[in-house]
Amino acid sequence: MGHFLELKPTADQTFRIIGHGERGDMVRTLALSRTAEQQGDYERACNVRYHAFQHIVELLPEDEPTELDRNHANTFAAMEIVQGSAVDNFLAGDAELAAAQFEMLLDCDSEDPLECTPMLSLCYVALEEWDSLEDVMCDIDDKSALKPLLRAILLFVNEGTIEPTVLSALARHKEFWAELLSESHPTDEAYLRDISSERPSREAVARELYLRCEPALAHLPEFMEALRRKA
Repeated sequence: MGHFLELKPTADQTFRIIGHGERGDMVRTLALSRTAEQQGDYERACNVRYHAFQHIVELLPEDEPTELDRNHANTFAAMEIVQGSAVDNFLAGDAELAAAQFEMLLDCDSEDPLECTPMLSLCYVALEEWDSLEDVMCDIDDKSALKPLLRAILLFVNEGTIEPTVLSALARHKEFWAELLSESHPTDEAYLRDISSERPSREAVARELYLRCEPALAHLPEFMEALRRKA
């Protein structure tokens, strides 16, 4: 674990992750990972997050819930590092580890301030954990394009078909629907400029969501074929 991180209880029955020295400064570590990403060094960014995650997870008790104080800067930065590492692992194809990381964050703060549940739902799709997916469905934003996609997936898995009403609900998210049906999803400079701008276009946001979904959808070729046939 190392002496540079310490789990300290508060009067509110939460815990803070106290850092000592540079290695314990999770705000600094998070900033380093983001800087590496901005410079295009994604491998270094992932490594920074994962190594920090290893120290954070060793700090937390295994056999009891540990509610973290999200209002404490170092603690919240640690939570953001775990979230970032979970996304890294999911996109790299390790949905099992990613799911464990997202579940750990929900155990640390059930109000889900980092909105881990949508990504966790995609982990469950990749892992074919359909009961777990159904358990978290109610926590997915009804306005998100992800919700009708997950409903369509569950219907297809359980019944082998996609109901027209569910398909219509998904198709109403026009930009995301177009991404689902498209053969290519370029992450060129135009897209990167768009998605990183203050007001990204609906098309860029839809592509970003699709790219998050893609590792899960890769496990469902039959579903994707059925979706395209019904389009």
